[in-house]
Amino acid sequence: MNFLKYKLKSFKNLFSINIKRASLFYFLKLIRVKDTKKKLAIGFACGSMVSFSPFIGFHFFLAVIFAYIFRGNIVASLIGTFVGNPFTFPFIWIFIYKVGNIFFKNDQNFSLELNFKSLFDQGYDILIPMLIGSLIVSIPIWFISYFTVKFLLETFKKRKI
Repeated sequence: MNFLKYKLKSFKNLFSINIKRASLFYFLKLIRVKDTKKKLAIGFACGSMVSFSPFIGFHFFLAVIFAYIFRGNIVASLIGTFVGNPFTFPFIWIFIYKVGNIFFKNDQNFSLELNFKSLFDQGYDILIPMLIGSLIVSIPIWFISYFTVKFLLETFKKRKI
């Protein structure tokens, strides 16, 4: 039993160290991109905003489109899509579904079965609230990401010079 507690504790430490290392790695990659701080922050914000959409296969594509529209850095937008990753997606999906349910007024209580028939019958009951929730949540996420990354870039560049 002691061995199991030790392994669990070492796994938690390893997980937190890897999250810190990955965050630092992507931040340093963002710093090394040659562009203005404003364009980098806009690009990263576009990527993190798109991470809150339920369309997983299109995150890179949507991030590039939004970065191009807002005149942000495209590489920074691709780095920003890593806000949504296999560890954060379940929390993001539950959150945008709950927010969408509040605004969509979907009062149905249905049980979700894992088979093809229920997926086709109840797919829109899940997708529509997630779309509405992602539209509502993504705007504040854009602003939070923009100001956070811009602040971090400015402080890092001041310390470096």
